[in-house]
Amino acid sequence: MKVTLVSYGSLGDDVPLVALALGLRDAGHQPVIVAEQGARALTAEHALEFHALAGDIAELMRPGAPIAQAVEAGRLTLGSFKNYRRDDRAWLETIAAAAAGSDVVVGMPVAGCHALAVAADIGARPVIAELQPLAPTRAFAPSGLGDVRVPRALNRMLGRVVDHAGWAMMARSVNRARRELGLPRTSNPTRGARRLGAWSPTLVPPPDDWPANVSVTGAWRLPASARWRPDPALQAFLDAGEPPVYVGFGSMPSFSGTRPLMDALLTGLAGRRVILTGSAAERVAASEDVFVTGFVPHDWLFPRCAAIVHHCGAGTTHAALASGTPSIPVPFTLDQPFWARRLHDLGVASPPLDPRRPDPDAVRAALAHVRTDRVRERAADLGRQVAAEDGVRAAVSALEDLSG
Repeated sequence: MKVTLVSYGSLGDDVPLVALALGLRDAGHQPVIVAEQGARALTAEHALEFHALAGDIAELMRPGAPIAQAVEAGRLTLGSFKNYRRDDRAWLETIAAAAAGSDVVVGMPVAGCHALAVAADIGARPVIAELQPLAPTRAFAPSGLGDVRVPRALNRMLGRVVDHAGWAMMARSVNRARRELGLPRTSNPTRGARRLGAWSPTLVPPPDDWPANVSVTGAWRLPASARWRPDPALQAFLDAGEPPVYVGFGSMPSFSGTRPLMDALLTGLAGRRVILTGSAAERVAASEDVFVTGFVPHDWLFPRCAAIVHHCGAGTTHAALASGTPSIPVPFTLDQPFWARRLHDLGVASPPLDPRRPDPDAVRAALAHVRTDRVRERAADLGRQVAAEDGVRAAVSALEDLSG
């Protein structure tokens, strides 16, 4: 079975796609990845066939660009919609060339309409893969809107509006590109497609009003690399004292409040050993109690920490939960407030901190919260449960059933 996997996003989108591709290959299938150019190194590391979509995600994260606007505002804005540019024709051409002969085409939401339109063109089975729950339900509002709380009766309607709006915003440009390529006009290609939810059912159980075409597999995690070794300085820091507090915000761009936020975090964590990574480490000087590092696999580092201060991206949220280490959520935008609330509601995290209202006292209170026996025991308990889930295997089985 040939399966083409399509995404356009940052490392948090690339890792689960590569994890699924490896699972497919191990099961004897032929995976092909089509993604943003930043995925090239990761796919090459695992010897996977890769095709790059036109564009540069880094351009969308620079100050004033669409993703940076959403981070600055804490939500999607009209500007982040209007200024988001895609080369629809190039995307359709690249996906079609890579997917030729595919039995199944899997698309993540940003490039999902392009991927599933191609699936219809070539007669492949269409699948939408989602790292966060987006299918309409009475249980909660669409996760991509953040921690939205409306009367329960309105949740499903709001989900349908979001479902419709996604295609409505790109329909004209996608169909213009299809016309240029000599292809017929398409209606929403994702309507009725099989949906795979790549998150833990422990974290978000499937609502009972979801149709049969929606299934939750568990998170798609890469297997631990046997070749990875920690920097000796990092290992020495970990060995030198009590488990540190991790602070990292993944691939999130810096925003105007980054400096005050980091000042508040470091002040609130004073007296604790701290490891900083990514944008959290920018312009922060290392010291005896503060270690600044580059990339370290979450599944290696998080179990060695006392608490995880993070932005609650889907991947980091699952890695923190699986590690058995409590979280201190600092959600910035989009689905991050949704995950932050889920972690807190499960009893494995403090109430979320507001990155736009940094407060050292709130940091101290959050740290005291996650150091209680109740939270630590709950985190360890759920960590064992989530770590035992095999989302990749479940997703491969679902795709095999679909093509069979």
